[in-house]
Amino acid sequence: MAEAEDHRPLQSKCKAIAALLPYAVWQERDGQPEVLDMLLHAIGASRERQFTWSRIERSAITLLVRATPRAVVLTVPRVRWRQLTGTVPLIRWWAATVLEVPYTDEVGQSVVDMLFQIASEGGLAQHIPVPIWSWLTKRPPLPPTCLGRYLGARSPVVDAVRACKDIEVLKSYFLLVWSEWDDLQGNHGFNKMCASIREDFDGIGMRPHRAELIQRLDHILEQLDRGLEHPWLQYPDLVKPDLWKMMRRYRKLREVLREVERRTPSSLTTRFLHTNSSNGYACSSSHARSFPCGTTGLICSPRPFTCPDFSFYPHL
Repeated sequence: MAEAEDHRPLQSKCKAIAALLPYAVWQERDGQPEVLDMLLHAIGASRERQFTWSRIERSAITLLVRATPRAVVLTVPRVRWRQLTGTVPLIRWWAATVLEVPYTDEVGQSVVDMLFQIASEGGLAQHIPVPIWSWLTKRPPLPPTCLGRYLGARSPVVDAVRACKDIEVLKSYFLLVWSEWDDLQGNHGFNKMCASIREDFDGIGMRPHRAELIQRLDHILEQLDRGLEHPWLQYPDLVKPDLWKMMRRYRKLREVLREVERRTPSSLTTRFLHTNSSNGYACSSSHARSFPCGTTGLICSPRPFTCPDFSFYPHL
């Protein structure tokens, strides 16, 4: 069995692994998944994000069409699927196949990996059915060298996930792509993440979600604070400037979350405003001014005073 320390020898054998893939797929279809599982484990241990597909490109379509749904879901993200003709039909067929496969962490990893790969291409995200995005909420652990993880922080992916209009999906997306293994490449994607935090996670109701995201960022920064000792195990080419950039970006995300948290009124302030509104006080923008403590932008002013009718009292 290939282990992580064997990655350099395995990298030189990726073409041989690809050549064995058709045989492994046939074996899996005949009820013997061991060979396919072994090959996929080997390519994962090699730290290659995808293995060579061009050598068997002619038989690729036939190979995939006749494979089991499990083999399709596990294999497609690992091969150079963009080289195949008919990319859009392939994506639609892959999405339909996903719905036929029982969930496991291994299957979940492959589905999320492929989701991020497709969405990173921009225009292809529209071909992903909405139910497939809900797989993000399962939060399967992604391998450090997963291609989807590498592409997942790009601007088109952020746009595609926000377009789902589902806060659980969006939160799960951040929890998946934020890690000590990701440098959040590209300023556009990073800036859109900051904008999403300010716009999508604002308000009292979002407080538990913000707390979960801050907890995740605290963990990542704790790992990065260990310096190159920890990330070096997976990225031998990582240098200090890259590490510092990662730390700056994750600290910025945490700062934005805390900024949103600070400007959110506390539940006590909200109850105070609601109670006084019910007791004859109304929040009026024409009388708006800040509380001294800065907890809210409005202060409640009394309703207009109406003079009572004193004619009932003859002695007055």
